[in-house]
Amino acid sequence: MRTVRKAYGARTSRRTVALVTAASLVLGGCASTQKLSEPVPVQAPRTIAEATDWRVTASIETVIVSGGPAAWAKNAFWDEYRIRVAVAAGWPVEVTRIVVVDSLGERHRPRNILAELKKDSNETVERYEDSHIRVTAGLGAGEALLTGYAIGSASAAVGLATLGTTGVGAGAAMAGALVVAPALMVASIVGAVEEQAVQTEIDRRSSVFPVAIEGAQEQTLDVFFTLAPSPERVEVKYRDAAGVHVLVIDTKTALAGLHLLPVAESNPSQTHPSP
Repeated sequence: MRTVRKAYGARTSRRTVALVTAASLVLGGCASTQKLSEPVPVQAPRTIAEATDWRVTASIETVIVSGGPAAWAKNAFWDEYRIRVAVAAGWPVEVTRIVVVDSLGERHRPRNILAELKKDSNETVERYEDSHIRVTAGLGAGEALLTGYAIGSASAAVGLATLGTTGVGAGAAMAGALVVAPALMVASIVGAVEEQAVQTEIDRRSSVFPVAIEGAQEQTLDVFFTLAPSPERVEVKYRDAAGVHVLVIDTKTALAGLHLLPVAESNPSQTHPSP
């Protein structure tokens, strides 16, 4: 995130500047995650990638990312996978875990708490920055076989406002604090309400493991993960009467470039989730 510059006039207290800074962040671009009134349109569902053994077939139907097709939240910093699991006749199973492995080999387990999704996505961005790779919450660079669109048409970069107060401006900042404080309170309350609506929707959508599926039936699982750039594979772990099995869906081609930005594109500090 860009550094918030602070300069103190002779009559401006640290507390006042902190208040104005906080107000600037809320009102100037540190937006909360919000549920959209209407989801982004999506093409007809189709299989993105799948794997099968003689017991189970697992197919990735959709990967919903910020600004992409089927997205239902603004400023979303997560990946939502919809995976259809079909079971052979006479062979009931329990799906116990789904894991996404990103292009740096990090394993992402499902999460359904908004604060954890933001925190861990921030850590993912930082981990990729350490490898000199830029990440966005949007679709990213390359061809998106999952949507049929060119990746890069959407982005969810979020930045912070920069505030400076010097000399004469310090007096104005002190006066401004009295004006923006009520707005800050309102913005905080509104942001909390919006994020609660998002959390409620995540709770409604999320599959709860283990998921039992009877033989000759299928079920679509909805699973949330922190950002997993250009994932290599999705692992579907299940158990049945014969024991525990892991079905691996190769996504290196189907999801190539997801969340990755060209080296010279945007400032990597702008890709972090809002605090």
